[in-house]
Amino acid sequence: MKSKQEWFESKVTALSPEIMSEVQMSADIIARIDAILKEKHMTQRDLAHKMGKSEAVVSRWITGFPNFTFRSLSQLSAALGEPLIKLAN
Repeated sequence: MKSKQEWFESKVTALSPEIMSEVQMSADIIARIDAILKEKHMTQRDLAHKMGKSEAVVSRWITGFPNFTFRSLSQLSAALGEPLIKLAN
């Protein structure tokens, strides 16, 4: 019987490069949100309040792999006062 780690690794290696890229981008954005919250001594509750969202919505964004939209990224950036994504020129 496979361990949970072995099972997880077998699933990850089976993903297409496009899906892996999407998962990595989501993880990078989530890490950036978390870093900004810590830097600004904010909680998920603070962010939810500032955005007019429920704590559950913000928690799902930060603890899962959400399908961010440009709108949600823009709202998050505005609420955090920091850009989440910087595009190269």
